[in-house]
Amino acid sequence: MINLEHIQLPWGNGTLSCRLPRDWTVLGELRPQSREAVPDPAAACREALSQPIGAAPLAYRNLTGRRVVVVVDDHSRPTPVADFIDPVLEELAAAGARPEQIDILLANGVHRESRPDEVAWKIGRENMTKFRWRCHQAYDPAELTYLGRTRRGTPVFLNKLLVAADLIVCLGALEPHLLLGFGGGYKMLLPGCAGAQAIGRNHLQGVDPDHFDLVGAAAEASPMRQDLEEGAGLLNKDVFIVNAAMNHQARPTGFFCGDPILAHRAGTEFIEELAGIDIPEPADVVLTNSFPMDADLRQSAKCLGNTLYAAKPGGVILGCVKCDHGLGEVPVGSKSLPYPLVRFLARLIGKRRILPLVERMKRQEPVEEVFLTHFGLQMLRRNHLGLFSQNLPPDLDKKLGLARVFNDVSAMLAWAAPKVPRRAGVWVFPYGGVTYARRR
Repeated sequence: MINLEHIQLPWGNGTLSCRLPRDWTVLGELRPQSREAVPDPAAACREALSQPIGAAPLAYRNLTGRRVVVVVDDHSRPTPVADFIDPVLEELAAAGARPEQIDILLANGVHRESRPDEVAWKIGRENMTKFRWRCHQAYDPAELTYLGRTRRGTPVFLNKLLVAADLIVCLGALEPHLLLGFGGGYKMLLPGCAGAQAIGRNHLQGVDPDHFDLVGAAAEASPMRQDLEEGAGLLNKDVFIVNAAMNHQARPTGFFCGDPILAHRAGTEFIEELAGIDIPEPADVVLTNSFPMDADLRQSAKCLGNTLYAAKPGGVILGCVKCDHGLGEVPVGSKSLPYPLVRFLARLIGKRRILPLVERMKRQEPVEEVFLTHFGLQMLRRNHLGLFSQNLPPDLDKKLGLARVFNDVSAMLAWAAPKVPRRAGVWVFPYGGVTYARRR
């Protein structure tokens, strides 16, 4: 154990200094395993493409006259797809696919449409002019095709380009995920390229009062993962994934290519070893940082869920959330009950009655709102939650209810101090956006 008065967190291109209360004891700074980025992502991807897992190489296929859809993750993810998309396109060309046969589809899910400059960063400006591209539209029925229901009741509406394709190639990242255990794999199709109703219903598979946070869980332990893989399988298409495993600076350290199940599982084993941390004992305070998942509140706030199990029940989780694009798509009402009252009610009604309450409160809202509110209330029932950001609306503290929001990090720390023992122990997660605490 060490006494540190100042903690330096990565913050954009610089650092954020957090001056902790003098009596607090820092138990440690929990960082993912240091793994150097590959010096040439294109070369590393090309090598992985030559030996795919559980699938034939793309270049060995006969794609003459066939329709190909290349799906890439959107602006909310820091995946530098432009650094490794060209080897994929070269393999498709070697198999006979001409540019006019290829569509690039951004998997926006229910996120906002990506701006042209964001698409240029994501796939490269030259590819924007060479290939057709579009953003997925989850709310437009004309863009979707219904394929049936999963056994868990999810109505599977997927982008019509996928239904018409002969080959689908998914480019994205492997990362810890609060409901799936890990991202990647078929997630690019459902929820990435699904209708809003399908996205919401699939997310609700993770609404379980006993296991509401499944970060780092195995695929078979995640109902949402099992549901989306069944739903995407209704396409009955040839799907090939190119998943980048990224380090704590959001740079590729390796690639897992091939079958969307087998290659994904191999990648998650790698990420678990890289990003999962066993916590010797939970702490009174967790100070966690969103880096490198800094896009908006939806992405940045994942650092709280990633590190939940490092905090004692009743302790405080403090998130430094950069939120480069502010709220993003997180809906916020005009007002909320005060934070102390919301937490009191969440604790009073108990974990099993939160979902029925949320379903009544949100019966006119999209299904995804039920999931988000349930997840937030379950966290708040367990722990005090504080957020610091200078990119969120100044009046958000009065509208959110699920967490106290500060635009001054010192004010957040001062708020937390009376809620924990005087000599509080603290775990610090400088890279909480891509690091998770294993549940013991």
